[in-house]
Amino acid sequence: MKDDVKNRLNGILGSYDEKLAEIERRDTAIRAARESFPERFAVLKTKTIRPVLDEFAAALNARGHDAAAREQEESSSAAGGVAFAAVILRIIPKPFARKSETNNNFIEVAFSANRAERKITVASTNTIANSGGSRGKRGEYEIDSVTTEIVEGHVLQTLQEALAETR
Repeated sequence: MKDDVKNRLNGILGSYDEKLAEIERRDTAIRAARESFPERFAVLKTKTIRPVLDEFAAALNARGHDAAAREQEESSSAAGGVAFAAVILRIIPKPFARKSETNNNFIEVAFSANRAERKITVASTNTIANSGGSRGKRGEYEIDSVTTEIVEGHVLQTLQEALAETR
């Protein structure tokens, strides 16, 4: 093989090896991010989300509502569904509070860890009749962008819609 052919071959193979190395670096970074996501959510939950939700619950309880923050672990069902790990603030408004064990009049704001997407999803549920509150997904965030202000904002918006705006 001539020297110029060898040089061209070496150039082609060198470029190919660089591409393979870049793909491996990217795949390694994705695997590391995927593997660290549950721990990062646990820290976010403990240091940011849960303290804010606990403060809201205390303020709501002081005003006669029945409110509590709870945590949900990630789980899967036999039907193939997945329940994401989450922190949820559940509020039973004052007129319905402490009326029965199974109260179907509630407001919830959930901050869930979507492991597949590596994002935090915010959703709300409102089962109070004639309430102006919305239901469903409210937002989706990169884990590093979830701040106290974002948590507070979603809870306030949900409460504003459910308690202050009626249909």
